Amino acid sequence: MTQQSYSPIRTLSINDALATTSGIGLGKEFTVLDDITLDDLVEAPAQVGFLLIALCTEGQVDFTMNGRQCHMEPGDLLISFGEQIFREGSSDGNFHAKAVLMSRTFAQNCLVGMDKMWPYLLFLMEHPVLTMTESEQLWLLECYQLIRKRLNRPTPGRYMREATVSLVRAFYFEICNLLDVRVPQSNSQTQSRAYAIFDQFIKLVSQHFKHERSVEWYSSEMCLTPKHLSEVVKLVSGKTAGQWINTLVIIEIKSLLMNTPLSIKEIAMEMNFPNQSFLGKYFKNTEGISPSDFRKGMPG
Repeated sequence: MTQQSYSPIRTLSINDALATTSGIGLGKEFTVLDDITLDDLVEAPAQVGFLLIALCTEGQVDFTMNGRQCHMEPGDLLISFGEQIFREGSSDGNFHAKAVLMSRTFAQNCLVGMDKMWPYLLFLMEHPVLTMTESEQLWLLECYQLIRKRLNRPTPGRYMREATVSLVRAFYFEICNLLDVRVPQSNSQTQSRAYAIFDQFIKLVSQHFKHERSVEWYSSEMCLTPKHLSEVVKLVSGKTAGQWINTLVIIEIKSLLMNTPLSIKEIAMEMNFPNQSFLGKYFKNTEGISPSDFRKGMPG
């Protein structure tokens, strides 16, 4: 077996992104970047600690995001939620993009209607890069330029932040419009209560998935029955509560296999499995291969 080399995973903040290129915005919580490459994000394992929306304007780039192969060329839009891990990047040397970066706190506090994105989360996990039509590109660029012009005004004014947030909200809903025509729609009328339940569930899973993989545990924390929780989560996202838990667990195991020298036994301990055998069965049931075979298949 070829000895794998592991680079430490860098955590990139908005401030880190600003240090490598020029941008304007609201400090460390929100910024727009007029001309970037993704090299700094993908040349080595890097975990992005912000919401990233990037439109390729020139050239091409290939990279992996959470183990998924991605490709961007002019007209493609990347939507990456925070905590995604980028690695193994390469470009044609002529890649350029415009980008919007916002912290999780900014998104949660300022994007009224953030729940509109929930039905598209599963789709975005599987299709983080969208190919847009020419008219969609022009419209999104126009929205982007409005935000940039507002941020760049010589005299910002007392309500600069409020005006900027309003423009960002409009930009966000245009992203939702792009997703709406690409994601199969449910015939069910999802109520706001369902979105609130899903929101609470996802936050709990994000915090506890390393140690809690039981739907019953999450439903108990939320004072719901396991059946009701799974039904609501599936109604909103198209995926059951158990499937969401499994998805986050598998993503984390893959990240540990790809980006750390931990043995499979050590990963089992990290992920609170009884032993290495249990982790192996869990991983193989989902991925069709063992953790060791997955690691062997990684680029050396």
